[in-house]
Amino acid sequence: MDKKRLMIFMVSAAVAAIITMPVAAQDLSELKAQLEALTKKVEELEKKAAQTVVVKKSEPAPSLGTSDGKFEMNMRGRIFADTAWISDSDNSMDVQASEFRAARLGIEGKAGKKVKYKFEADFAGNAVNLKDAYLEYTSSAGGVKFGQFKTPNSLDEQTSSRHISVLERASFTDAFSLSRQIGIGFGRGNENYTFNAGVFVGSAGTKLNDEGLTFAARTTYGNAFDGGNYLLGASLRLRDSGDGGNMRYRQRPHNHLSSLRFVETPKLSDKDTFYALEAAVSAGSLWGASEWAWNTAKIDGADNYTFTGGYAEVGYFLTGESRPLSLAKGAWDRPKVSSPLGEGGMGALAVVARIDKLDLNDMDVMGGKQDSYIVGLNWYLNRYTRIVVNYSHSKITEEFYKTRNGADGENSINSLGVRFQVDW
Repeated sequence: MDKKRLMIFMVSAAVAAIITMPVAAQDLSELKAQLEALTKKVEELEKKAAQTVVVKKSEPAPSLGTSDGKFEMNMRGRIFADTAWISDSDNSMDVQASEFRAARLGIEGKAGKKVKYKFEADFAGNAVNLKDAYLEYTSSAGGVKFGQFKTPNSLDEQTSSRHISVLERASFTDAFSLSRQIGIGFGRGNENYTFNAGVFVGSAGTKLNDEGLTFAARTTYGNAFDGGNYLLGASLRLRDSGDGGNMRYRQRPHNHLSSLRFVETPKLSDKDTFYALEAAVSAGSLWGASEWAWNTAKIDGADNYTFTGGYAEVGYFLTGESRPLSLAKGAWDRPKVSSPLGEGGMGALAVVARIDKLDLNDMDVMGGKQDSYIVGLNWYLNRYTRIVVNYSHSKITEEFYKTRNGADGENSINSLGVRFQVDW
């Protein structure tokens, strides 16, 4: 006899014993209460005995969880294999190279009804780099997150690299060092708005006595209209590098495989302020997005330097799909492919064009201006696999800090990049 049946037998025997005892009429209500309590206990025991681990979903990777939904574990990962051909008009660089832009593994899930977790590491470049690693407590008032995660800034930065429209994010996101840091954050929102803020110190890779302090916040609002939706947002970051020393600002042309950065400032300050505005719209098969950012280096006893950057893009699905704009996340999401390759269709095809600008000149600092013009094709074989092809032309002007652009401070860079991508 198993434990469940033995428990039910014992409870039943106890109930029978109570019923056969001679009792007064005034005790009937007490007996009824006891019977209800015993019945409830039996139901609880039955539920506990029935608790099992189940497969929540199997696409594209298995997700395991308990049948009551309290605990869950999802497998995560992505592989981006890139190749590129890059050259510049001053003959400073001639690149024909390949790399794993990302090779990540991780897990995420729930550890109880109100606690979520995520852990992910990247093995690209034969090194291990910790990405997201945090716990999050959620309630009706919002969520509190502790660990390493991105500072809440910029639509392009908050959109997963799995879902961005081109090979690389906007130039300003890297030039102004939007990144993951260790901290504590608070967030709340609904189907129309988001608000996230946090305080951060250093990151998993820093080993300083004083890792500085960063405060960052972002808010978005959006709504639906007939055939689509729109999103408006703003973000702020106040940063002190601590023992990290004075910060500089620099960026590659539009491809990570570029061996050189053609715009760069000297080290200027250990404090800066970043703020940005953003807008996006998805309407049927058409989408558009734009951001503009300002970053001010704080100089004690002197004038501050302000550098700027931004982009504007437009895209279109040739096969009729839509690019989802999640108002609840404040970010672009994964497209649904109507006719996946291998299932009777050819997948989904989307074209995109983007203008990307970065200005690292202000007063006597001549870090240079970089204007990039990018056209691309995204071929989604299915929801989790795509091939991305980008051609970019970057024009460099007024760069006099480094000599790689020649005495005139001008240069131009052409690149063709291809990415083979899968994620789960």
